[in-house]
Amino acid sequence: MAQESHSRKSQTVKFRDHIVDIQTVIINGVECLRLRDVQLRFDTVRAFQIGIVQQAFLHDEHGNDLEPLRIVACIGQIVEAVESMKHSSNDTDDQLNRIEGKIDRIDNNVQEIMCRIANVMRQMYQLHEYTTPRYFFILPAKHSDIKAIDFVQNWFQTHYKLYFLCECSHDPKEMHVAPHEGYSIKKGRDFVVKYAPYLRTTLQIVQVLLSVGGLVIPQLGNAARVINNAVPSRFQDPKYCKDMQQQLEMVDNLLNKVDNQRNHAGASVTDKQKSEGTPLQGAELREIQTYLELVDDKRSLGNLYRIVTDDGYVRWVCLQHYDDISFNNEMNKYINEFEAMGGKFDQKTKEAFINQVNITSKNVEMMCKALGKGFNIVKLICRECSIDEDDLEKLLDIIINRSSIRCLNMGSIRVRNFFGITKYTCQEMVAEFNNQTMKVRFCNNNQEANVQILGRLLLQNKIYRSLDFSASDFICRESDLRRHLQANAILTGLFVEHTNSINILNSIFNWKTNALQQLKLTHSLYESSTLSYFCEMLRKTKTLVGLDLMDYTGFKDEIFINNLLSILKEHKSIKYLNLHIEDVQPSNQKEACLIQSLQHDEFISRLCISSSVISSEFTKALLHAGEKRNTFTYLEFYNCTVKKDDKAKLQSLYENESLHHLAFYEEPRWHVLLEETNGSLNKGKRSSIITDNGSSNFVQLVILLLRENLIRTELNIF
Repeated sequence: MAQESHSRKSQTVKFRDHIVDIQTVIINGVECLRLRDVQLRFDTVRAFQIGIVQQAFLHDEHGNDLEPLRIVACIGQIVEAVESMKHSSNDTDDQLNRIEGKIDRIDNNVQEIMCRIANVMRQMYQLHEYTTPRYFFILPAKHSDIKAIDFVQNWFQTHYKLYFLCECSHDPKEMHVAPHEGYSIKKGRDFVVKYAPYLRTTLQIVQVLLSVGGLVIPQLGNAARVINNAVPSRFQDPKYCKDMQQQLEMVDNLLNKVDNQRNHAGASVTDKQKSEGTPLQGAELREIQTYLELVDDKRSLGNLYRIVTDDGYVRWVCLQHYDDISFNNEMNKYINEFEAMGGKFDQKTKEAFINQVNITSKNVEMMCKALGKGFNIVKLICRECSIDEDDLEKLLDIIINRSSIRCLNMGSIRVRNFFGITKYTCQEMVAEFNNQTMKVRFCNNNQEANVQILGRLLLQNKIYRSLDFSASDFICRESDLRRHLQANAILTGLFVEHTNSINILNSIFNWKTNALQQLKLTHSLYESSTLSYFCEMLRKTKTLVGLDLMDYTGFKDEIFINNLLSILKEHKSIKYLNLHIEDVQPSNQKEACLIQSLQHDEFISRLCISSSVISSEFTKALLHAGEKRNTFTYLEFYNCTVKKDDKAKLQSLYENESLHHLAFYEEPRWHVLLEETNGSLNKGKRSSIITDNGSSNFVQLVILLLRENLIRTELNIF
């Protein structure tokens, strides 16, 4: 057999208008140009010629061509590669065939591109519109007689609760109630009138579910048992099925009465059309939260998770169905690609982890494509990585607006500028995305990096309407904070802790867009100067609707309480106040102000009272507000002295459903919240009269303080 070895020399070859150098080989001591080497560049070549003479392939003494086909190399000359005459004679046909093939490929590519664009547009619309679960229904919170709504004045006296459904299937028979105890509805009259047409549609779904065996999960094996253990107990009791059918009839009767009122002789055509079950739009869905008594601060409605399916649709499902809904054949591919870049993915917890990786543009492109196609990640953790600023912007856009990620944790992330130089380093940041709220916390003193990252988050945010942040992360950078807040016109709500700076208050109240509607402050307003300035700013705001001052410790300052209630009495936009107040004593100024407000005003919605003595006069004011004010639905006492008769009167207020929540505790509020955080309280008692004894625990207190960031920088724990 001929021995073959390679040489570094090359032969100049011309094909049509192309001239290339192709490496030659030495076979049996002869330097040759092989046909197959040329065909690797020009696949239609059949022969070689020099000048006008076609070169013969090397052959044996019998005239048989040697393999591989080759000619003797002509170094220093140009060898022309030629096609066969047959191919040349059919050149026009071949060109037409190639053109038709290209047109087909172009058409297919265009169709694929248009399909991708349509999916992205659908995703953006769905994610923007459906930031709240879409399927919900209402039931009386307690057993009620259907005759109770025979009279118009009794239609809305019943206390209703709202429940969400898991969107685990397009078939109503396979859906189930969300794993949550439900939400009390405030302003029941307004809610039912506004959502009656839509409630009629969802009520039909619930009736179908009940007819096929209940609202719990059908035959789905282990998943069914897990989910059923989490759904409200009332839906798991077979004996409740008949009673629940009666309650659904009661709701149906209520909706009929609302429809009859809407369709009376003077009703407009538009009003009549609305009664036919027109689907709710995003703005109407988002307003649902304003009618719900959210007794927790998680803002995770129904414990449902938002997912994006591979065809661009948004659905809200429970954790057990989280991955099943959108999983497709490409998920394993995305997981493999993610792990190939240096990441790790836990398919059980849906957590993704990237550590010590230089995140390239290619990596970001892959992650964006995977997340946009339904690669469901609950939590993304990045540690000791580097990324270009532009790539970070693209990645945050996908994470915030078009993914199922609920938590982004970044630690020691170096952000590079255009020249590849580190611009800033994010030492420690956690961002949580729940329904309409984006919560951001930084655990370091790098103020410049904090405002840079917050600015990036707000710049990319297109769907979250509330921002939860800590003012202590931006001390001395208040102007940057204000600039970033103003850059996102979509924000209408702020949840802020550690707001004890006039400059921070300026940033909150002095938006150019002036669109602030909801404001919640915790661990804030401790100093008299900030209290007075807060009241001054509050008087000037014209868009604020809800104010939450339900801190872990109550307000004691009499002057502040008096100013606050006086301002809200005359305020034209603020309709709801949540307030925690301490040291209310018989005949002191705080009691007098509260009695006056409870008797004559309607803005107090939730009231917590701590370390106080509750007089009979104060109890009368509370009873009056509970009976006459639809907005006043939530009342708690912590470490208070209440007469036995007064307590019984307040309890009757809860039993007749004038109050949605009433509780008495012997301990301070921080202690009760600590026990709830650790799961030591029975959640089923949250809506009833509660008396609970317990001992203080210093270690648990430290844990609570750490969780609430009360002692952040003093302890070097990060």
